[in-house]
This record gives sequence, C-alpha cells and structure tokens, in this order.
Amino acid sequence: MPAPLQLDDRLSIEELAQVARDRRSVELSAAARERIARGREVTERLLAHGEHVYGLTTGVGALKRVRVGQAEQPGFNRLLLLSHRTGTGPPVAEEVVRAAMLAQLAGFARGRSGVRLQLAELLGAALNAGLSPRVRTVGSLGQSDLGPLADLAEGLTGEGDWGAELERLGLEPWRPIDKEGLAFVNSNAFTLGWTALALADVPALLDRFDEAAALTFEGMLGNVEALDPAVADARSVPGIPEAVDRMRALLEGGALLAGGLSRDLQDPLTMRVVPQTHSAARIALDHCRSIVEAELVASHDNPSISPDGRALSNGNFDSVPYGITVDYLRLALAHVATASCERANKLVHSGFSGLPTGLRDDEATSEDGLAIVAYGASAATAELRLLAQPATLEMSTTSTAEGIEDRVIPTTVAARRLAEMAGLARYVAATELYLAAQAVDLRDRRDELGHGTRRVYDLVRAHAPRRRPGEPPVADLGPLEAALRG
Repeated sequence: MPAPLQLDDRLSIEELAQVARDRRSVELSAAARERIARGREVTERLLAHGEHVYGLTTGVGALKRVRVGQAEQPGFNRLLLLSHRTGTGPPVAEEVVRAAMLAQLAGFARGRSGVRLQLAELLGAALNAGLSPRVRTVGSLGQSDLGPLADLAEGLTGEGDWGAELERLGLEPWRPIDKEGLAFVNSNAFTLGWTALALADVPALLDRFDEAAALTFEGMLGNVEALDPAVADARSVPGIPEAVDRMRALLEGGALLAGGLSRDLQDPLTMRVVPQTHSAARIALDHCRSIVEAELVASHDNPSISPDGRALSNGNFDSVPYGITVDYLRLALAHVATASCERANKLVHSGFSGLPTGLRDDEATSEDGLAIVAYGASAATAELRLLAQPATLEMSTTSTAEGIEDRVIPTTVAARRLAEMAGLARYVAATELYLAAQAVDLRDRRDELGHGTRRVYDLVRAHAPRRRPGEPPVADLGPLEAALRG
C-alpha cells in the first residue's frame, strides 16, 4: 500500500484514481490545515460583525435578501443541505463517489470556503474509512453540483439510515454550522471527480489504438511510407512527430518496417492518417488534463473567503473552463475510434486486405468467418459518435432564483459521456486488434512482426484465440477488453 496522499496545492489525475479506485488513504498537509483554519477565522469574524454575506448572514437564491441571524445558523445550514437533495436516477459507482469526496476535500484545502477544519478532517476520515454515500446520477446544473453534493452531505451528517453507518465506521456525524451548508453544495467536486476519473483511463486507451493501428498495418501489409519521419517533418505540427515515433517503435524490428512488403501505393485514409488523427487526441488530452488538474485544487466557492478578510461574490463555480476541454477531448476520441472501426471493416473486406472476405481460411467456404465481428464495432462507434456531441453549450434559464441563476452548463453530462465513450472505444480497439491478429495469422507473419506488434499480437491471442475453419468468432471480447484496460 502506498504512503498516504498528502493533500496540499496539487493533485494529479493519477493520484485521484489511486484514492478512488485503489483506496489509497489521504491526509491534509500542515499548510492546507493552516489555510483552512485561517479561512474559518475570517468567516467567524464576518459573522460576529454582522456583515452582509450571501449564504452566511442571508438566505440563498431568491432568498438572498432575507437575513439569517446567528441563532438560526444550525437549522438554516441543515435545512439547506436537506432541501437540495433533488437528484434522480441510479446511484453512481462507488469510485465516482470517492473521486467526488477527494475533489471536495482538495477544494476545501485551498482555504477559501470558510469551513471548519473539523469538516475537512471528517471528510478525509470518511474517505479513508470507506464511507460511500448514495449519490444519484442526475441533479447538477453545471453551476455547482447542488443535488449530488447534497446526497453526499447526507452521508456525512448521518441523516436517514447513515447514522448507523457512521457509528460502525467510528465517525462522528457532521453538524453543519454557519456557511458550511452552502460551501459543501456550492462546489463542482462531483463533476470534477468524475471527469478526472474518466480522464485517468484515456492515456492507456490511446496507447491501445496506436497498437491496434500498428497491428492492422502488419496484417494488411500497409504502406509504411505514411509513417516515415520525413512525413512528420513536412508537417511539424505538435504531436505528429511523436505519433510517427510511437508507430515506428511498435513496428521496429519487423519485416514490414524494413521495407519491401507493402501491398498498395495508397492505403485507405484511415491507415494513412493515423499519426495525424492520433496526435489530435493526444493534444486534446494534454490540454484537458492540465486544466482539470488545476481545477481539482481550486476553490469554486461563492462567496469566496479571501485571506485579507473579505467575502467576495463571484462566479468561480462556472464549469465552462474545464467543461469545454472535456467536449474537445470527446470529439477527438470519437475521430480515433471511428478510424479504428473503418480499419476493422477494411480488414474483413477482401478488396482491401487481399485476404478472403471475412478473414476466412478458405475463399471457397460458405462460412461467414469474422465478417460479422465488424458489425459490433460499427454499432459501438455509432453510439460513441452520438455521445461525442458537445454537452456544455448552455441552456439558458431566466426563471431560477428570480433570474439570477440564468446559466445551465451540464458539464456533468460531458464527464459521464467521456466515461461511457471510453468503454465503447475500448471495445472498438479490441475488435480491430482481434481482426488484425487474424490477418497476421492468415499471412503466417507472427515471426515477422515488430517487437511492439509481436507483444500486442501475443496479448490478443492470450484472450481471443485464432478462429479456425468450422468455428464461430469469439463471442465475448470482454476478457481482451479487460486486458487492454490493464
């Protein structure tokens, strides 16, 4: 078990995944604890002086003009949490809940929410103890995850059936006081946690598409001129030279890259444009990662408690800055998967592969071979493209809270769709790999493969054996998909 994650002023996507999926423990750094304590001192001072502060000495939303006195604070904050439990749909996976809890804690560590150190410590202890409240899928408008975070708060407060669970875990229930109710729900932790968790799977997924394309080059005897370094030099756009290098590294040591085996002068576009298409996805991923990792340790709270003693009304909860990068990445991933699906369809077409249709062992047989396998990839890719449509284009509403809350940006949908797309894309990659391996077998080229493509071929065959005459295709590529994820 790795050492506890020290939360301070940075949090990587990989670290979040370790906590969410592998149950790595987490603890606040001394600097983070000091920032939280200072922010709390400011909040208490503002309350004691009777300052006019939204959500602290006033109601929220349309009730922003209603004063909230000191004696009302416990009841006001408790009811604020309970009244925001308006989500719907099935509960999200436990790993998503844990990711949201960590993102919330990282936001508190910024020291701008004005919550007590006690609340941050409870959140960390609940995460380490394995508390996983039921958080419903739908309920965020993208301008703070009000509904989902109210569900999460229910578990910490011990409301409903959660009191017994807290007692079992040895945790004291949270009793929210001044500003803590608003600070807890006025955050993007649910969406950010889910986004980061989905992003954690994308780098390996893009590696798999590189490998699938390279194995298709081997099986199709593709023209490797498209992968020549001089091609990248001619168009020195960021990402393309690196994509060419990755493809050549997979083919290195094999007969195809050595030259003289290519069948056609002009391969289909989805083979020739692998470096260009795959580089676009890598660039989108890098951009998205950099923004999301910055957001993970940011405070999205309104009002924001500044170190100089002010409570500032602001729009830091706006999810557009990272939401549009998720939309961008999903679009790029759809292009990569679509090209992979097209290559899969070319592999089972004799006019492109030069092999019997359906990658059969014998052209004369009436057996379908593996032709039907491409249908599954086509279905998955069609759904994947539908999921790639932009999700963050706002749907304006002027009715909520007297027209003040006039933006709806469903970035949560973008995060959820990225996770769904990654699952579908992994199946598409597995399909291309399975078909490319069959093409390699029919050409009896296993011993001629590059160092990288040989490794990939052996992985495929460990989970999806070669189809022989009289046999159906592998009915379930799930084991191969699982291996590709690992």
